[in-house]
Amino acid sequence: MRGIAKKAFPFALDGINVVHISAGSDFPPSGYTVSDTTFGGLAAAGFLEAVEEGLLPEEEALNRRLIVAIDKRMSAMSDEDLKALIARRGTPFSGNMVHAVLVAEAKAQLLREYEGAEPVAFVNPNAGVTEQPLSAPGQATPPSAAAAVEQQKAQQEASQQQQEANMQNGGENKATNQFGEPLPAGAGKLTRGELAKLNKADLEAYAAKHEVDLTGAKTKDEFLDAIAGKY
Repeated sequence: MRGIAKKAFPFALDGINVVHISAGSDFPPSGYTVSDTTFGGLAAAGFLEAVEEGLLPEEEALNRRLIVAIDKRMSAMSDEDLKALIARRGTPFSGNMVHAVLVAEAKAQLLREYEGAEPVAFVNPNAGVTEQPLSAPGQATPPSAAAAVEQQKAQQEASQQQQEANMQNGGENKATNQFGEPLPAGAGKLTRGELAKLNKADLEAYAAKHEVDLTGAKTKDEFLDAIAGKY
C-alpha cells in the first residue's frame, strides 16, 4: 500500500533510525515498504491518505514536489526572514517566537499572496511583533505581551487608588512633608527642625503615628516639645 503524508510525523523506516516524514511526501518512500497493519494505523490516525498503486499523474507529482520543496525552503529560513514575510500582511503579530510558529505564520501569508492578496511593503518586520511566553505544562497559556502590560497598568492604578483611599480614611500615610508629599510608611523619626516645617495637622498625624500624647499642647512649640520629649 502507498499513500501521501497528510502531516509531518517521525517514523523508523528500518525499525531503528527515526526519520522525518514531511507533509505531502510519498509514504513509504521509494525503496521502503511497511506492513498493511502499520499503514492502516497511520492512515486511521490521520497521518496518511491512501492512493491507488502505480505512478501519480505527472502534473500531480509535480504539485506534490512543489509542496515539499516550499515546505523545506521555508523551514530553513531564518527567524528574521520569516518575521519580514509575516509583516507583509500589515497587521501586528503576537505569539510564541518559536521557529515552527513563525514558519506556519509565514506560510499563511505566502498563501494569501499567491491567492491574490497584495503584500504590505515598507514595514518594520519587528513592528507590532511581540513575544508570548510559552505556558508551563498543565497551565493555561499566558496573556500576550500587550495584555500583560494592560494588566500591570490596571494593577498599578488600583494600588494607587487604594493608597489614596487609605489616606482619605485617616491611614498612617496621611501626614505630608513640606512639599505636600505623603510621609513614607515606616519612615524614621523626624528631627525637631524637620518637625518644625510641618503644619499643625501634620504634627497631630505624626504624633498619633508615634503614640505621642498631645493632651494640653496648644501651640506649635508645645507640640514640638511633646514630640521631642517622647524620644
